[in-house]
Amino acid sequence: MRWFRIFPLAITVGLLWLLHHPMGKLPALAKIIDPVNGALAAAEDVQENFNKNLKLIGIQAPVQIWMEERLVPHIQAQNDHDLYFAQGYIHAYFRLWQMDIQTRAAGGRVSEVAGEKAINFDRGQRRKGMVFGAERSLAAMEAEPRTKAMLDAYRDGINAFIHSLNYRQLPLEYKLMGFYPEDWTNLRTALLMKYMADDLTGRTDDIAYTQLRDQLGQDQFDFLFPERKQGNIPVVPQGTRYEPASLQAPPAPSDSVWAHFPQNTETVTANKSETTPKFMEMYAPADAATGIGSNNWALSGSKTQSGKPILCNDPHLGLNLPSLWFEMQLSAPGINTYGASLPGAPGIVIGFNDNISWGLTNNYRDVKDFFEIKQLDEHHYQFNGSAKNFELKIETIKVKGRKDLLDTVRYTLHGPVMYDASFPDETHSNKQLACTWMGHRGSNELLAVYLLNRARDYAQFVRAIQNFQCPAQNFAYADVAGNIAIWGQGQFINKWRGQGKYVMEGIDSQTLWGPDIPRSENPHAFNPAQGYVASANQQVTDSSYPYWYNGSFTEWRSWEINEKILGSNSPQTQQNTGIAARKMTITDMMTIQNNNDSKLADEVLNVIDTINKNALKNWLGSWSGTMQALDKNPTDFHIFWSMLYRDIWQDEFPQAQHKWPSTERTVQLLQQVPKSDYFDDKNTSQKEGLSDLVQRALLEAGDSLKKLKAENKSEWYLFKNTSLTHLAKLGPFSYEHLKIGGWGNTINAASGNHGPSWRMIVEMDTHPKGYGVYPGGQSGNPGSQHYSDYINYWVEGKYFELNFLPQGTSKNPFRYAWTMETGK
Repeated sequence: MRWFRIFPLAITVGLLWLLHHPMGKLPALAKIIDPVNGALAAAEDVQENFNKNLKLIGIQAPVQIWMEERLVPHIQAQNDHDLYFAQGYIHAYFRLWQMDIQTRAAGGRVSEVAGEKAINFDRGQRRKGMVFGAERSLAAMEAEPRTKAMLDAYRDGINAFIHSLNYRQLPLEYKLMGFYPEDWTNLRTALLMKYMADDLTGRTDDIAYTQLRDQLGQDQFDFLFPERKQGNIPVVPQGTRYEPASLQAPPAPSDSVWAHFPQNTETVTANKSETTPKFMEMYAPADAATGIGSNNWALSGSKTQSGKPILCNDPHLGLNLPSLWFEMQLSAPGINTYGASLPGAPGIVIGFNDNISWGLTNNYRDVKDFFEIKQLDEHHYQFNGSAKNFELKIETIKVKGRKDLLDTVRYTLHGPVMYDASFPDETHSNKQLACTWMGHRGSNELLAVYLLNRARDYAQFVRAIQNFQCPAQNFAYADVAGNIAIWGQGQFINKWRGQGKYVMEGIDSQTLWGPDIPRSENPHAFNPAQGYVASANQQVTDSSYPYWYNGSFTEWRSWEINEKILGSNSPQTQQNTGIAARKMTITDMMTIQNNNDSKLADEVLNVIDTINKNALKNWLGSWSGTMQALDKNPTDFHIFWSMLYRDIWQDEFPQAQHKWPSTERTVQLLQQVPKSDYFDDKNTSQKEGLSDLVQRALLEAGDSLKKLKAENKSEWYLFKNTSLTHLAKLGPFSYEHLKIGGWGNTINAASGNHGPSWRMIVEMDTHPKGYGVYPGGQSGNPGSQHYSDYINYWVEGKYFELNFLPQGTSKNPFRYAWTMETGK
């Protein structure tokens, strides 16, 4: 009967072994359920004391950090080194896991911690040359003494915090995912900056446009996908006079330079599949049918009640937790700046200082081109009539729970071969496609941040942004001297007309990129006569700009913003009504940033009711096209419009197609050519018209709405489900169905997983006054009240006053204080 005693012992030993060892993709559970050192250690007391006295190796002189109750730090250092050391330490203290996982994602190393579901994502990151570009930029940053010192100090501050941690103090996600933080390196900061560049410039229509051009023919393609949308209001105001180009437009070669894609009628999916973990999709673009991007504008004092310029910015990016941005003030001799910083990189990215303010939107000019490579054998490809050697790079992808994966990436004069038979493009053409991307260059955007944070006037602002090459951005500007400006800033190529719009042959040098356009010739306006500047990812210039370019631009929010800013200020309105121009206030700016009016809905309502005798008015009543959270009409309209948009275009394109005409172009066709053949469904034998498609869409929408109403999900906020999702897709750490209105084509562009990531308004008084909010909280710890304490303010359209302290402030006005001193 001895086994009766042995069996329980064996079970106990086995259980203890299992609890202390990883099981497949699961970490060792004993550590997680440990009541002292495990997951419960992340719980933070509501009365947590954030006062700290730190002795740290690497600090050169005492540093004071005053911290608000909502955990906004105000760093006061005596030199640049300590300023960035302290910033690195604080970023790591509050956001270490976020910084770690984002830079792993940038470098294609997610499979190490997430397993085989991330393999395709990691292969894509390696194949697009993320590390290749980051290493080149790092070389440029480390060759510049100021950014080298900035990086080194920031890195040392992060590592000082990492080295202070024991297992109990690790951020919760490390315990749940079963890995430990590595020492920070300067390359990881470079990778984070390339990750942002990839998010904002890495997606291109070249492949889809090539397939569409081959399918439709050039004339029909140009009609449906015009390079310039009718009625666009450019970023740089219409009529701005540009200096003559210093470079001549290169002649276009013959049509033989274009690659051709055979029509593929099979349903295909891209490599970035539905299994992609959330933290790899955190900055994915919004649905093209609803709008993309960000807003900024600046009003001159002639248009404001205070007589001072006002600058506004709300970049639209992924809605996640921990939040993308971290709010703080940096102060040292020569610098006193406040705004949104990016955990993982030093400096303030969007913000203001004592003299100037700046805000960013994505520029969307095309800076990534694809080339079809003719492979001759395993080691050679054809170029200029001879065999050229591939540069082969073996990528070792470590995968949690299984053996390493080896992937060979071939580098050419056109860049890395991103797509081939083993990793096909979105059309599954099986072609070898190499990409040339501006992000592959060794640029130093960190120097732009360094100089922006210290700029004292417009001239210094311009010198600073000349270092900002990729991602290209629309920089709005305002200063205490009363000036406003906007620049379409980045590094661009002097292209022949059409170059890079479609996939090109990579067999000779005539498709190689030509010379750079001098950055001083980028489009810009300084104190324009209209008294304001505004950008919302629309076309950058009017047709008088001397250099050709293409890109993915959207107009809905631009039209809305310009209309809201002008209002009674428009000369035509003043002439017709006799009403003097109304001066605008900070409150007006807040109202505009949170505006939910949809010009798309307004235009569609008008044109459909004209054609179908008030079909939508009878259905939606007096609804005016405002996408309010608790209203059901936006849901009704959105479903109807989605059905109509689909019914118009799905028969015109093969199922494999990932690109349909823009919503702007679609609405203009409804308005201008309502009897077009595009409104005849080619999948039916009878001749149909737009009225028939509208009736069908109404019936289809009605069926869908019955289901939603039965489930009590017809209110707009419930249907669209604006969510803040934890980067590791952990449900208990996420917030869903936020009661916020708007959509991708409204100024308040809060869609399902994208929206205003940092709302900022700054009035450039003698001492600038700032207001801001972002969705989330300063802490990255799900167990902290400060993980999500800004969410309600953001949802409700409220703002925090930004406590921008004058340089040299001697008394702490806030609740908490940190000191950092030299330690051993």
